[in-house]
Amino acid sequence: ASGMPCRVHHLRRQIPTKHWSFTPVMAGVAGLVPFGCIFIEMYFLFSAFWSYNKIYYVYGFLLAVLVLLSLVVICVSITCVYVLLNAEDYRWAWHAVASCASTGVYLFVYTLYFYQNSQMSGFLQFVYYFGASLNFCVAVGLICGSLAYLGASYFVFLIYRNIK
Repeated sequence: ASGMPCRVHHLRRQIPTKHWSFTPVMAGVAGLVPFGCIFIEMYFLFSAFWSYNKIYYVYGFLLAVLVLLSLVVICVSITCVYVLLNAEDYRWAWHAVASCASTGVYLFVYTLYFYQNSQMSGFLQFVYYFGASLNFCVAVGLICGSLAYLGASYFVFLIYRNIK
């Protein structure tokens, strides 16, 4: 058993041509939706982490935001995969990952905005801030991309399981 939900033909179908910007625009726009769920909470997290006099103490709300982010990432990836499958493009896996991993890119842009509006100065603080922020944004992008792939693969296996 190959683990596939239905039989696959041995010849690949030709994928209809799409506009060159279809996939990058879809991945970029799809990343805005999960970022919209977390950007206000990121302000409080960054303020607590990078300010001297602020303490973060709303961990229950952070957990609720993470659960909401997980649900939104899965729903957005399912929507993007559905659009791709309707366009007769069977190469959905990396598109699902990229559609939600772009959240990390938007989060890094937000860290640039946060740095501009903070009172940080000096070369070492600049290097430490952007090094830590880049690591955090890459981690968020990988987590969102992984969740997106898991949700999209479950969706694809679910819809093709009933095909004989």
